[in-house]
Amino acid sequence: MEHIIATRERKELVELTKTVHRMGLSGEHGTWNEFLKFYDPRSADICFDPNSRPDPALIQFLTSINKKDDSRKLALLLNPSRPLVCDYSYKYPNETAEQRLVRKTLTHDEYPFDFLIPYNSKDWVLTGIIGSPLREPISRFAPIISYSFRSSMPFDITKTEMIAVCCEKVLCEDNSEAAVRVAAVDRNLRVILDELVKPNQPVINYRTSITGIDSRALHLSNATPLSDIQEKFLGLFPTETIMVGHLLNKDLKALKMDHARVIDTSLLFKYDISPCIGKLPRPSLDHLCKSVLGYDIPKSPGRCVHEAVASMKLVLTILEHGAHTSVPLPDEMLKTDDSRLLPMKKN
Repeated sequence: MEHIIATRERKELVELTKTVHRMGLSGEHGTWNEFLKFYDPRSADICFDPNSRPDPALIQFLTSINKKDDSRKLALLLNPSRPLVCDYSYKYPNETAEQRLVRKTLTHDEYPFDFLIPYNSKDWVLTGIIGSPLREPISRFAPIISYSFRSSMPFDITKTEMIAVCCEKVLCEDNSEAAVRVAAVDRNLRVILDELVKPNQPVINYRTSITGIDSRALHLSNATPLSDIQEKFLGLFPTETIMVGHLLNKDLKALKMDHARVIDTSLLFKYDISPCIGKLPRPSLDHLCKSVLGYDIPKSPGRCVHEAVASMKLVLTILEHGAHTSVPLPDEMLKTDDSRLLPMKKN
């Protein structure tokens, strides 16, 4: 999040600081006014206006916001899709079961951090947004920090079309991940997209054991440029279409895309343990598939179609059967040395 803040234009840094101040968010040295007393004691009581402060001061204050709840609110304000995220996060009177899962995803504590994308990235695509949402006033979307019931909606929230997405990823020279294969299936589990993708950056590790692809195979294939894949996704995903996936943020990052109406199964399911145990890794898709759906995802390379199908099946299982979203710990975690996970001794 620090890098994303540091790359903001001055106008947005100023507006972001003003909005954060009005919301009462605080950082390492307190609120904006309190921070100024630390940053510039001589003039702190003279002028609190962020317009009069240099960019480094604004960046230092914003990046110091580290309390969990406050940093979550800040991350939401930084989301390029914040207009739609705001709209899809409310509870509506005629909310469908599908929209309820969208809302559960968007209001999850980890969502703002998972789906925070780089700013000013020219090769990124935002679906379902008209104009330039990155330039819309941040203050307009401050209400997203407090989700509540809404009696009206600005769009047709009753639409329930869902498409599950999954990518195979390679490691690039700049240490980022790029999509090398992408698959999409509809709610009838019909494959509507399965293509190799031509990375737009130099690749240093094809992860062949996972992707089933090496440099020669990719060179000989008729791989589709990433920009063309993005165009296809823009056609597949109008605003109301729900994108389904597991750790979907990683797939969107590899595709350099952002979509607001999402269901992420990694944010829906959790381990059936006491809350006092603390934070554990999220259940893997393999574990969810085995414990909820009763089968193993094939281990063969290039299995993104199977993973997209598994993600969709998990969502359909919740919708059709009201499946519990708590799952048992996998065997490998029960065998760990972590004392938190050991069975309680009986007296």
